[in-house]
Amino acid sequence: MTSGAVPHQQRAIVQTHYGSVRDVLTLSATFPVRAPGAGEVQVHVRAAGVNPIDWQMIEGNRRLITPRGFPFTPLFDLAGVVTAVGTQVTDFRVGDRVHADNASDGGGGSEYVNVRETLLAHSPAGLSFAQSAAIPLAAQTALVCLERGQVESATRVAVIGASGGVGHFAVQMARAAGAFVVGVASARNEDFVRSLGADEFIDRHDTDLMSRFGANSFDVVIDCVGGRAQWMRARRVLCPGGRFVTIARDEDGVITPVSAARLLSTITFRRLRGVGKQAIKYIPVFLEASGILLQRVDRLVEQGQVHAHVARSFPLTLAGIQAALEESRAGRTVGKLVLER
Repeated sequence: MTSGAVPHQQRAIVQTHYGSVRDVLTLSATFPVRAPGAGEVQVHVRAAGVNPIDWQMIEGNRRLITPRGFPFTPLFDLAGVVTAVGTQVTDFRVGDRVHADNASDGGGGSEYVNVRETLLAHSPAGLSFAQSAAIPLAAQTALVCLERGQVESATRVAVIGASGGVGHFAVQMARAAGAFVVGVASARNEDFVRSLGADEFIDRHDTDLMSRFGANSFDVVIDCVGGRAQWMRARRVLCPGGRFVTIARDEDGVITPVSAARLLSTITFRRLRGVGKQAIKYIPVFLEASGILLQRVDRLVEQGQVHAHVARSFPLTLAGIQAALEESRAGRTVGKLVLER
C-alpha cells in the first residue's frame, strides 16, 4: 500500500567513498526511491539523529568489521511518516508517525528510506519529529546497559559521561528504576546532569569516584567514554561482584587487524577475570537494535520517566549534516544533535 504521492527519484545526501565528511558527502538530486520489500516500511524522513557511529563509519574507522557499500545515505536514527508498506507488514499503515535506528542501512540523509518492520516503532505521542529522531540508537543502548548491569531499586550506579547521548538516557533510566545515581561529567554540565535525576555529581576533571566515595561503593559503573583508565578506576570502587558496563573501546580511531586482535584479547581477558560470584564483571555492550526494544524505551518516554534532550537542531541539508557531524566529532555535545526539514 502506498500514499500515491511518492516520487521515483529524490534528493539525498550520498556518501561516495571513505573519508572526512567535507570530502565524501554530496547532494544527489536523482537518487532512486525504491518500493518497500515485503517486510519493509517506506518512511518519508522528517528528522534524523546524529551519533558518533555516523562519522566513524563515514571516515571508515570500522570498515574492517562493518564494510560499507557505496553509494550510501548516512545517518541511522530517523523519524518521519509512513508512505508505503510491504505486503507482509502488519503493524504499520500509511500516515503513521514512526522512528527507528535503521541499523546498517542508514538513510536519515534521504527524503525516503525503507526500514525493516522489525526495527521500527510508532513515535511516542506528543513528540516532535526531532525529539523522536533523537531517541532510537542512544536510548536503546542505554536500556541495554541497565539490563546487562542488572540495575534495579537501591542499586548504586555511576554513569561516566552522564551528559552525553547515551549517558543522559542512562541517568534517567537508572533513576526511574529506583537506583542511586552518580553522574560524572564536566563541571559545566552539572546542572544539566542533576536535572536528569542524578543524586550526586562529580566533575571528571576535578576528582574521581574513589576520592569521593571510597572502595566498594558502587554496584554498577556504566562507561560511556572509554579508555583503559575508566576500567582501572572502576575496579577500585566497585563492590565484590560489581558490574562494569561499557559502550566504548580502550582505543578510538581506525580498527585495524592488529587493534581488533588486541581488543578481542583485552575483552576476553577482562571477562575471564570476572568469573566467580565475587569477581568484578566486565560487560561490553554492542547494540542490536530492534523495534521491540525501541517500544520499551518509548513506554518510558510516554510515562514521563525519560526524555530526549536536543542540544541543537540543524537543517537536514548537506551543509547541515556536515556541520552536525563535525560538532559530534568534537565530543562536547550535551544530550543529542538532530537534523530536521
